[in-house]
Amino acid sequence: MKRVLAVSFVLFVITLAVVIGQRMSTDAMAVVIGVIFGVVASIPTSLLIMAASRRSSQDHSTMSPSYPDRYFPPVIIVNPNELGTRWAPSAPGPESLPPPSHRRFRIVGDDGEVDLWDDDFIDARDWREA
Repeated sequence: MKRVLAVSFVLFVITLAVVIGQRMSTDAMAVVIGVIFGVVASIPTSLLIMAASRRSSQDHSTMSPSYPDRYFPPVIIVNPNELGTRWAPSAPGPESLPPPSHRRFRIVGDDGEVDLWDDDFIDARDWREA
């Protein structure tokens, strides 16, 4: 009885695969085959991870502690001398940047060159119209 059920199940799966395979496009078939191979490739890795985690959990349960209680070393706090200054000297302030120097702009166009300094450039933005 079990053998008949197993053979009929295998035949059903093969028939189902053939019917679905004939109706699917080649791209969809490639995706399905890729998924199947990916799952099959991940099985050995999963088994290795399960075996390693099971082994490490068994190792932790058999280990006995080396010291029953943890020993904490004594902590000694020494207060600083009260005769010195109470406040630290303040940090120096931020250094200021030097003022920006005048820049020289050279605008090159179809008409020729125009030389402008910083102040002239602000006043003569539309130099082609003038």
